[in-house]
Amino acid sequence: MFERRRCHFTHIFELFFRFIYVILVMAFTIAFNIVGDVASKEDLMNDIKGASGVVMSSGMLTFLIVIGTVLLVSLIMLLYCAFKWRYTFVSAEENTLIYESGRFLRKRVAIPFEKINTIDMGRNLFERMVGTCRLKIDTGAYSTKQEKNTAEMNLVFSLKEAEEIRAFILGRAELDSRAEEAETGKAAVEAREPNWVIRTGMSDFVLYGLTSSSVWKLFWIVVAGFFFVVEIAQGFLEEALDYLLPYIERVTDVIAGTNIVLIILGMLLFYLVSALISDIWTVIWAAIRFADFRVAREGRNVIVRYGLITVKNYTLQVRNIHALVIKQNVFQQMLGRCSVEAVCMGFGDEKTETALLLPIIRTADLNRLLGVILPEYVTEMNVRPRNKAGIYYHIVRPVVCWGAVLGGLCVACRAFAGVSPLVDALAIIAFAAAIGKGVLSYRNTALDWNDNVVSVQRGGFKKVAYRIRTDAVQEVQLKTNVIKKCFGVGSYYVHFHGPRLNNTSVSRNISDRFFADLAETVED
Repeated sequence: MFERRRCHFTHIFELFFRFIYVILVMAFTIAFNIVGDVASKEDLMNDIKGASGVVMSSGMLTFLIVIGTVLLVSLIMLLYCAFKWRYTFVSAEENTLIYESGRFLRKRVAIPFEKINTIDMGRNLFERMVGTCRLKIDTGAYSTKQEKNTAEMNLVFSLKEAEEIRAFILGRAELDSRAEEAETGKAAVEAREPNWVIRTGMSDFVLYGLTSSSVWKLFWIVVAGFFFVVEIAQGFLEEALDYLLPYIERVTDVIAGTNIVLIILGMLLFYLVSALISDIWTVIWAAIRFADFRVAREGRNVIVRYGLITVKNYTLQVRNIHALVIKQNVFQQMLGRCSVEAVCMGFGDEKTETALLLPIIRTADLNRLLGVILPEYVTEMNVRPRNKAGIYYHIVRPVVCWGAVLGGLCVACRAFAGVSPLVDALAIIAFAAAIGKGVLSYRNTALDWNDNVVSVQRGGFKKVAYRIRTDAVQEVQLKTNVIKKCFGVGSYYVHFHGPRLNNTSVSRNISDRFFADLAETVED
C-alpha cells in the first residue's frame, strides 16, 4: 500500500506547455481583433498620452496589447494547471491503483493491478535536469466510441517515486496473479536494477545507420551506373565497329573528352558526398536515440531501456505481447540484419509509441536472442511449398503492367518530343526495379504455424514478418477469386488482438490448400 500523494510540482509547467500553442493563437487573435479599434480612436490615444506622458504610436500600442494579452492568458492557464495539479492524487487500495483528479468535476479511476498492461517511464531533457520522470500506466481499454483512450494515468513524479510506484505495481500484480500467495500481504517489492541480458554497442549503431537509409541510395547508384555504362557503351560500340581493337585508345579519348562524362562523374561525386553525410548523421542519430539500449526479462515482464537525451524505459507484460514484427529494408536483407518490435496491448497505440525490442541484430541470431527474453516466440520459418502460380501474380503480372505503362510513356515521348535517351534510361531502370521487387516479393512471401505461433511474411524491398501468438488470433480469412481458385492460390488474412482496431497481417498469392490446417490450429 502507499498513501494518497500528488505528482511532482513540475507537472504544472509540463501541463502549461501543452497549451502554449493554444495560448499564443488565442492571445494574438484577441489582440489583433481589438488593436485596430483602439488605434483608430484618437481620444483614447490622447488619454493614454495624458496619463503616461508618453507619445505612443499605433505600432507600439499593438505590441503592448499583444504582450499584455499573452501574459494575461498565460497567467490564467498557469493558474488552471496549478489548480489541476493541486487536486490530482494517486494512491493504492487493496488490489487497485486509484487515480483521482478534479475539484468540482471529480474523476476517480480504479485500475486493478492485474489489468495494467504497460508501465512506461520516459524522461526528456527537462525532466532529466530536474530529476523527474513521466510515468504512464495503460490498460489498453477502448472507449464506447471505438476509439482508443489515452493512457489511464500520465503524470510526472520524482525519479525515486516513479521507480517505487512501478516496483509496487509489478509486485502486487505478481501477487494478485497467484492466488496461493495472496494471503502473504507483501508490500511493494524493493526497486532494483534489472538483470540486463541484451545490450547494444557502437558497432550496432554504425550498422543501423548504414542500413537504415532509404532505397534512394540504391536508386542513385543504379541511375549513375547505368548512365555511365550507357555512355561508355555507346561510344565504344560506335568506334569499335569501325576501328575494332587497335583503336580502343582513341575511343577512350573521345569518351573522356565529352561533357556527359564530366556530368556523370559529378553526379557520382554528389551521390557519394550526400550518402556519406546521410550515413554519418544517421549513425549519430542512432547513437543518441538508442544509447545504452538494454533489454531484461524479469519474471512475467520484459523491460526495455534506451536513450541519451530522451530516456525511454517501459515494462511490457509477456501475457499482453500478442505478436512480434520483424522488419528488414533492402539493405538489411542484403546484410542479413533485422529489427524487432512488439505488438503489446496498452503500448504502441499512439503515434509516438513503438515497443521496440531489438533495434538491429543478425537475422541468424534472432531465435537465440528471443530465447533469452521471449522464448514463447522462438520458431523456425518453414516456408511451405509455394504454388508456382504465385510467380504470375508476384512477378509476371506486375512486370507486364509496368512494361506496358513505361513502354507507352516512351512511345508518347518519342511522338511528341523525339528520341529521348533520358526517358528511355529511366524507363529501363524502373522496369528493372519492378522485376527486382517482384522476385523479392515472391521469395519473401511465406506462411507457417505451430501450436504456439503463426508466422506470416511478406514484402519486396521492405520485408515484414509477423510472429503472432496463436491464442491471440481472432480470425483467419482466405480471399480468392474464380481465376485464382483455378490456379490454387489465395491471400491469407490473419486478424489478431492488438492495441489498434485493425491488427492484420497478410500473405498474398500463396497456395490455398493450407487454409483448413491453419484454421484448425487457430481454433484449437
